[in-house]
Amino acid sequence: MKNLKTAFALLAAAALAFVACSNDKTAGTVTDTGNTIAVTGVVHRVDGSPAADAVVRMARMAVYDSVLHIPEKVEVKTDSDGVYAFDSVLSDTFQLAVIDTSAVEVFYLPRTTLDAKAFDSITLSKAAVINSVLRFEEVEDSAVSVGGHFITCLSGTLFCNDVYAADSFFMLIPEGDWSLELFPSDSMTVARMQSLGFADSLIYRTLKLGKVKSGDSISPGPVVWSTTTSVDTLIKEAKNVARLSGTVLCKNEKPCVNVEVMTIRDIYGFNFVEGDSMEFVAQTTTDSLGRWWLPIPDSLPGDSFRIEFRKLQDDIVTQVGVSRYLTASEIKDLKDTLKLDSVKLSLPSKLISGVNLVLDREDTTQSNNCMVNSVVVGIKGTSHFVRDATCDNLMLSDLPEGGQQVVLYSGVPKAIAKMRESEIPMQYFVTLTPVTLHGGDVQKVQWMTYTPPNQNIFK
Repeated sequence: MKNLKTAFALLAAAALAFVACSNDKTAGTVTDTGNTIAVTGVVHRVDGSPAADAVVRMARMAVYDSVLHIPEKVEVKTDSDGVYAFDSVLSDTFQLAVIDTSAVEVFYLPRTTLDAKAFDSITLSKAAVINSVLRFEEVEDSAVSVGGHFITCLSGTLFCNDVYAADSFFMLIPEGDWSLELFPSDSMTVARMQSLGFADSLIYRTLKLGKVKSGDSISPGPVVWSTTTSVDTLIKEAKNVARLSGTVLCKNEKPCVNVEVMTIRDIYGFNFVEGDSMEFVAQTTTDSLGRWWLPIPDSLPGDSFRIEFRKLQDDIVTQVGVSRYLTASEIKDLKDTLKLDSVKLSLPSKLISGVNLVLDREDTTQSNNCMVNSVVVGIKGTSHFVRDATCDNLMLSDLPEGGQQVVLYSGVPKAIAKMRESEIPMQYFVTLTPVTLHGGDVQKVQWMTYTPPNQNIFK
């Protein structure tokens, strides 16, 4: 009986050994041949709280004998307790980075191994912040189309961001002596440019940042990607790019993120000739500090323009705002950044009104023959214009608060174009009515009157 029990124990031990050896998730030594092991740890912020939803990146060591020092990487996110876990690693020796955008804190381990266990417990540090805007010149060779999607990286590290042409961007980086690399995101485009003989130094633009300390805020540029200038002129060229810049605050007076920004060049909406209403076309969005950058308008229908802002949530406009009016003289021969005052957003307003038809200015009797005439009604210096028949109710939504001017003129594009080309003063065919709008409220304006332009004014 004793021998039977011994035999049974040996058999059970052998079975356990077999199961353990056959389990694919068994921990083992990590090597470049593909064996895997879980890498876990916990991340804390500077104040000691768990760093939830922080991005943790792992990568092989950078290959510094290549032009592009961008290592292969994988990433995960921390849970509510700040815990992260990788199912496997890429090699015995690797680098590790943590980026916590909500706390503006980072951590960087340039080189470590599984045995070191330096990643078990991580405490973040205040990040340095890079704020800039990307400009680029399309490649002259017709065989290559670079597009507008680029990547910025700290050389040899895991700190990389997607960047789009003409957009502002920001990066959180650790303390150190760094260089920023900028290159097209499409690897096939890069390969095509190399095959056509473009120098790597022109494809992979490098901008030296120098020594950066925790908590620093750096604003190089705008950064210019171009294959027509030498690398050492990158900074000089960037500093001579004219642009508009400003800051947007939410209604709680804190920096407003992801606010859409649009230049209103046609402040009277004269070029509004199609459809029932104008369209807001976002040119850029604000960054994490509420900052935005836009190019100088290449032309203006009049002598002034304005910047309009709106913040969306689930495709619904929740906050709006406008800048002051800027004049053409302010941007003439501009060589640097024109910084505007910060704009505080408000809840959107609505305006409800209507337009009655009066055929004779001398006789204010209203006409019932409404449908033969159309009018354009809008808010000056904004994207909010509608076209409708006279005698109809109309509503303008998502308007900025404060003192604004209601614009009214003929809804016939050819008639407006002819009057603008003539020497007729604008007050003969455009009516401006002041109105005060309150954020989050509906403003009802008494019915306005409209008289079609008299042909005698052209004589």
